[in-house]
Amino acid sequence: MTVVPSPSVSLSPQPQLGDYSGEWRANGDACVDLPSWVAAECERGANVASVSVPAQSCVGEELSQLAFRAFSEALTALAAPATRVWAYLPLITAHDSHGLDRYMRMNIGRTQAYAAARWPLPCMPAGTCVGHAGDMLVVHALALPDAVRSIENPQQRPAWQYSAQFGPSAPPFTRAVLSQHLLMASGTAAVVGEEVVHPHDVRAQWQQTISHLTTLRAAAQARGQWRSLQIYVRDRSDLSIISRLAQEEFSDGVERVLHAPLCRKALLVEVEGVADV
Repeated sequence: MTVVPSPSVSLSPQPQLGDYSGEWRANGDACVDLPSWVAAECERGANVASVSVPAQSCVGEELSQLAFRAFSEALTALAAPATRVWAYLPLITAHDSHGLDRYMRMNIGRTQAYAAARWPLPCMPAGTCVGHAGDMLVVHALALPDAVRSIENPQQRPAWQYSAQFGPSAPPFTRAVLSQHLLMASGTAAVVGEEVVHPHDVRAQWQQTISHLTTLRAAAQARGQWRSLQIYVRDRSDLSIISRLAQEEFSDGVERVLHAPLCRKALLVEVEGVADV
């Protein structure tokens, strides 16, 4: 397991709009995996910790324990409580013999790590967790020097209050986190209440996702538009259409459209980004 402190080089990924021939692979380097807005926050005093650990062959309780150690290492390496956390998990929706998928197993360890964090969390961090084509569980955690508060979406049940059908530990993230100058959206998708809507219609899921982002901006009273968008698309065949819809909706605010499996098989697209307050 490796822990990497705040990046010392610029986080400036070039736009990659739907040109991946295979599933995206997180490499554990925050300078590559994360959107470029993180660089500006590091210049303002934020710091990032990154952990990568082999996870593809882990199953059951072993994966929960591995996730606990990975998230704990990342949180401990920060100089302040985590504000925003990313996790990339191989084979994310594969099930084990107890009927739990790997995302559920990871959430058990993630929840335990948050509860035992060196720095008590003032609110649940914003979060993204998607699959990737590598064999490592990759965790990136960001701590801001500013005070933050959570923003929830009235159209969605708070993820940390999900029912038991989504595992013994609900996914521990808030829909967005607001600092004095920035609104940071979690990975946002077509979930209403706690259920996926439009499971076979990527256009409808896209529109529902945009509606959620609009609601989050209004709830936070953020004046800026969404930018530094990183978009994850489940099916390769949908990359071009989502790239086009994203450009029409956000123009230069889009950084990357990536081919990656999502945390539920019915989800087709997930969007994360930031907006200025």
